[in-house]
Amino acid sequence: MLTSREALIASALRLQSETHQRLVAVSGGQSLCTLSRGADRLQSLKYFEGMAAALAEVRRAIRLLSDSPDEDTHEALRDIRDRWATQSGAPGRTGWAWADYLAGGVDAVERLLAEYPWLPHGRRGCPADATRASGDSQS
Repeated sequence: MLTSREALIASALRLQSETHQRLVAVSGGQSLCTLSRGADRLQSLKYFEGMAAALAEVRRAIRLLSDSPDEDTHEALRDIRDRWATQSGAPGRTGWAWADYLAGGVDAVERLLAEYPWLPHGRRGCPADATRASGDSQS
């Protein structure tokens, strides 16, 4: 049986793998750096890139917590989510690319928080990200 921490790490890895698969599918296998700024798919790429970055941050944070209680894990996830959320509109973090990148990061952490009702404060709602995740986000 997995510990709470191990289950959360496994979920973060699964979500990160799904995110990378989406990145490859949307990018057509091209390097993100080589895609034109005008490419229609760039907006959803930024969203998935943000998800991947936030999930990597979550995995690092959870590993640092070692065998801490669930309250510490929940606090670490909330801190990461809040840090990503407060960057929106900050100097140097403006425009649609940053907005989509940061939204992807926030949504990724929210999805983990929503997946684990054993985390303190009960089950959290997951923001509707189906539009962005499908690549239909607005500019």
